Amino acid sequence: MSFDFDAVIVGAGTSGLSAGAALEKAGKRYIILDKKQEIGLPVRSTGAVSLEWVNRIGMPTDSSIVASGIKAMSFRTDTGKHIDMSFDRNVGLVYDFTKYEKFLSSSFAGKLNIRMNTRVSGISENTVTTDSGSFTAKYIIMAAGPQSTFGQKLDRKSVLVAYEETRKLPARKDFQMILWFSDMAPGGYFWDFADTEETRKIGVCYYPVSGEPPKEVLKKFTEKFPELSGQVAHTMAHQIPLSMPSEKVREGNVMYTGDMVNAVLNTTAGGLQGAFWSGKAAGQSVADDNPSHYQEVWDSEIRPWLLRHHNLHRKIHRNGAKSVGRYITLAKIMPKSMQKKIFGGL
Repeated sequence: MSFDFDAVIVGAGTSGLSAGAALEKAGKRYIILDKKQEIGLPVRSTGAVSLEWVNRIGMPTDSSIVASGIKAMSFRTDTGKHIDMSFDRNVGLVYDFTKYEKFLSSSFAGKLNIRMNTRVSGISENTVTTDSGSFTAKYIIMAAGPQSTFGQKLDRKSVLVAYEETRKLPARKDFQMILWFSDMAPGGYFWDFADTEETRKIGVCYYPVSGEPPKEVLKKFTEKFPELSGQVAHTMAHQIPLSMPSEKVREGNVMYTGDMVNAVLNTTAGGLQGAFWSGKAAGQSVADDNPSHYQEVWDSEIRPWLLRHHNLHRKIHRNGAKSVGRYITLAKIMPKSMQKKIFGGL
């Protein structure tokens, strides 16, 4: 049977673009479909990632897409406990998210074959049906995000809401990343991340048990720490699935990636690394005409890494900010080398 493509990729976010990059590098026939109008919008991530993992899984580090490096960070509770860390080099970076995804789509592996403004209405065996026609492929890579109707039925009870305001504030001279753990943000934290010389990213992610809008939660926290107050340049809001990572990521010729399989670091609520890694692994499996290899990589490498973060998150947040405070106290008596190994690799 002949097909239009080796793979149809549904979703032009980080996981879909990294899958496409793997196929582009391998010289395969593929198409990426997305209902959005523009790559990288709306913004769905703070963009902060650990350089240890960026380098390990091959994420791009081009200076044109990096808003700021991270070589000094502070982990705090809003009751005053803290552990401050500095390094002689960057251990993390903050992507300009829109520039980062545009780079994945055009400069990382060459210009990818993407069709925007295309809504997928059905998937059956080797055919993906859209509002502008049908496409057939030997393989289908699903990278459509956590709310896709075409995803697996996952546990969505453990979902954080995230809300961020890019505020007009001068760059800090002490830390490029600060996390506050507070009972105002159950299961999550508030943050102050570096951005440009004139702006910083101030945000919150938490379990919405109170029903209070995240914008109001962030406003109240800012009132407690007025040094975070500044004119809002733009905002970002989305949901973060924090359930256990899926066990099964492949069903026949279909592979699931990114948020569709909970490829999220629960300790930091970061999804860029897991999205990129899972998309890349799925794309490479298609390029090798070996779909089972993706499940093997997921089982042996990706899922164990995600599970460690899942279990650590549960321990750290077991008793709210008080529990986090105890971990900070323990961390402060660790050797500096161990502190840097643990916190520098998050």
